[in-house]
Amino acid sequence: MWNIFEESLPFHDLNFNPGIGIITPIFAKGRLMGSTLIMVEHESNGRDGEASRSWNKISFGGSAFINRNLMVHGKVWIPIIDGQQNKDILKYSGIFQTGAQFLSNNKRWVADVTFVKRQGWNFSFNTIINVGFRIREKDNQFLMLHFYDGYGENMLDYNKYHCRLRLGLLIRPSFFSDF
Repeated sequence: MWNIFEESLPFHDLNFNPGIGIITPIFAKGRLMGSTLIMVEHESNGRDGEASRSWNKISFGGSAFINRNLMVHGKVWIPIIDGQQNKDILKYSGIFQTGAQFLSNNKRWVADVTFVKRQGWNFSFNTIINVGFRIREKDNQFLMLHFYDGYGENMLDYNKYHCRLRLGLLIRPSFFSDF
């Protein structure tokens, strides 16, 4: 989280989410229909002391291509919470996620929405919406408009509510999501 409006342009929080896993494509009649995955993920902000935040999870997920323009995806995880400062992280950062991604016919526009269910027997979700425009036809660089509404956007402030709209550059595959 970069504070570009402050004088020295400091970073508020840096978050890392490395993982290792196996993704298996699903084919039917020679056509890619989706994928399944199992991953071990670690998320932390790389700090120590009172500002330290981290957790691990074993994730199970999948995606399905409804047609050449629409993909739906979901992921559920088994948390392994090792950070002393964020024992209640599931209440804010969720227990599973689901969403959909749309790609235009000319592959220049991409839009996706993801809902992350927070822990509890209630209808509380973190909402992530992205709309992107591919800058050049054959590259994977997008001008992105990103909207976030909820908790858990970063590790340091995982338990604080944020509603933010951002504009930026994103490098990503045009029609793929496993997070």
